[in-house]
Amino acid sequence: MPATPPPLPTSGHQLVELLRDAMQPPLQAAFADVVDGLRQPMLDRLEQSEVDRGPYLDGLLALRERREAILRGFREDLDAAWQAAATGDQAPAQFGTEKTGASLGLVEEDELDVRLATEHLAEVIAREWQSELLRLNGYLTWLDMGVRLDPGLGPYSPARIAMAAYQGFARAALPGNVRALAMQCCERELVELVGPIYESMHARLVRRLGAQDTSSPRMRRALAIPSAGDEATSEPDWMTRFFVSWDHGDAEAATGPDATASLPPALHQLLEESRLQRARNQGVARTAERTSLSQRELIVALTLLQIAPAEVHAEILARPDRLQAAFKQQIFLQAAQLGVAPEAVAISEADENVVDLVGMLFEVIFRESHLTSEQVQLLGRLMAPMTKVALQDRKLFLHATHPARRLLNVLVEACDGNPGQTESQRLLLEKVKDTVQRLVADFDESQSVFRLARAEFNAFYARYRGEAEQVEQALAAEQQAKDAEADLVARFASQLEDRLQPQDIPAPIRRLLKESWPAYAARMEGLGKPKAAPMMLDGLLQAVADAHIRDDVRGWHAAMDWLQPMWMASGQSRAAIAILRERLFDALVTPQAAATEAAVEPPAPVVQAPLLPGLLETHEWVEGLEHLDPVMTDYFQHLREGSWLDFVDKDHRVQAGRLSWISPFSRRMMFVSRSGSRICVASVQELVVMAQLGRVRMHRDEDAFYSAMQGVVDRLAAPAQA
Repeated sequence: MPATPPPLPTSGHQLVELLRDAMQPPLQAAFADVVDGLRQPMLDRLEQSEVDRGPYLDGLLALRERREAILRGFREDLDAAWQAAATGDQAPAQFGTEKTGASLGLVEEDELDVRLATEHLAEVIAREWQSELLRLNGYLTWLDMGVRLDPGLGPYSPARIAMAAYQGFARAALPGNVRALAMQCCERELVELVGPIYESMHARLVRRLGAQDTSSPRMRRALAIPSAGDEATSEPDWMTRFFVSWDHGDAEAATGPDATASLPPALHQLLEESRLQRARNQGVARTAERTSLSQRELIVALTLLQIAPAEVHAEILARPDRLQAAFKQQIFLQAAQLGVAPEAVAISEADENVVDLVGMLFEVIFRESHLTSEQVQLLGRLMAPMTKVALQDRKLFLHATHPARRLLNVLVEACDGNPGQTESQRLLLEKVKDTVQRLVADFDESQSVFRLARAEFNAFYARYRGEAEQVEQALAAEQQAKDAEADLVARFASQLEDRLQPQDIPAPIRRLLKESWPAYAARMEGLGKPKAAPMMLDGLLQAVADAHIRDDVRGWHAAMDWLQPMWMASGQSRAAIAILRERLFDALVTPQAAATEAAVEPPAPVVQAPLLPGLLETHEWVEGLEHLDPVMTDYFQHLREGSWLDFVDKDHRVQAGRLSWISPFSRRMMFVSRSGSRICVASVQELVVMAQLGRVRMHRDEDAFYSAMQGVVDRLAAPAQA
């Protein structure tokens, strides 16, 4: 349970000031950087849209001249919001009033474009940094200091930030078309800069006021779906184990030998022990004659590897399970261009640990993700750039908002489980390829290329996700209709059984009714004719009773006439219905001959169809029903929409699936892939059986980087625990 907040040396008003000091300066600096770089993106947007530049040129020239007015408008709007928050008054962010007497319907077209761009900016900030906002809002709620900063209205909310940008451009009196274009272009850069500010605000609060839950550290993700044989375990995740105390110590004193280290000492030690163990296993003795590369020389070698031909990277990625060693060997080969023989190259222990860590990180990503060989080859090109970032910037491991880390996450997510079968999937993979190629070509020293690449990719990926959600909604509607129909058919089947129980009906007619009448009744119900099927059944039963009394073939013809609507509603042709009628008549009039004929004809072999193709066979289902795990059953019964699971088919291919829909009738669950395509529709019991067979397992509950880091730490810690 979260710990009770301790007595705090801060009032509600001082809390607002603390938040303001943490957010206002970096946000103003970020907006200034965005405004200073707007001219070229706006020109590019005009060129891409192929519109006349004439109406925009004067505004573009005025953009730089009125820079101070824009920044002042942005700053003053946020100042007013923070002052209002300090007094407990949080008014919603609203657009300025138009001309006196003007209605909302008379807003000029350019002004409407500006407002739409402002609202879109707020939506994108909220979507991109949802987890950071939730964590910050949760912490403020936990503090309970007498000041309520509404998540949707507060001065740090996405809506307020977007409104401040709107007011900044409005203050400069720029033309409406230029303001709309400026808002659209600043979105790409500004969104990427806001997230780290949210993260920094939360970190400052924690350092000043204490962690929200002081009773236990952050626990690592679950490894498997809970079962009856599990023993309760709780281990801290890799962030808590290595980086939290190291980072906090650095925050208090940014000096000393660890001030510029990329990794904490405890993790360095694990990596060093792992490397020595590998050397012992391979019988390799480390020599002292090697030339150790400086970090600058190592980065140059990595840059050469980054731009190396595809054949070099194919050699590294030929064995994904031995990627780490192949990656390091290629670094040594690239160092030969610096005048050092590959066999004489060495890397300092600290730098080699970073290289090893990134190599293992990608090994785990490739193992955990459902990627084709082409996608592995493509994403593998990011190893050298990510290693350069890791060597130079410790924030890669400390901050989930780091641009390089977020770009890697979104590219892996776009490829994971994407077979490229549909046009939208192929276009997405082409965008991934283009992003990786541009990053490899452009990244040298400045990490802003990661932020720019991710911003551009996100705009495309958001459209793809929107299309996938539409596909998913259509699948859910289709599945709900099928499930409702199945529920209706089952209800009519039960009603039919009750009606036939006391009746003396020939076996052929009884069998035919059980096979066909419930579906016919459900179909008539759907067509708005609920009385058609009951009337047909009543008439048939009466005709059968009359045929028994008359003992005449004409009575059976009259009875079969009542079956005609059911046959016709099934969509069969007249010729097929005539054959069915003739066979039924023969079975009714000469039942002994029909039985003899059926006995002579050998029965067709029964082929059991798989229950869930590729995931669960019928015989596995039957066997699994005999010992359903109660703990697993409870887990799946309480699974919520939006939960992710990994589905493993018989060929050991893994695909992540999200619980998209739960049937209100049967409680069956539909899981879809990231592209919105259906993976399976399964009951709780089917999921339990699949989990017991290893066909369903817990999906990583964090991003690819976090999950892979946990896998690396598990791998490093395993020898020490053995």
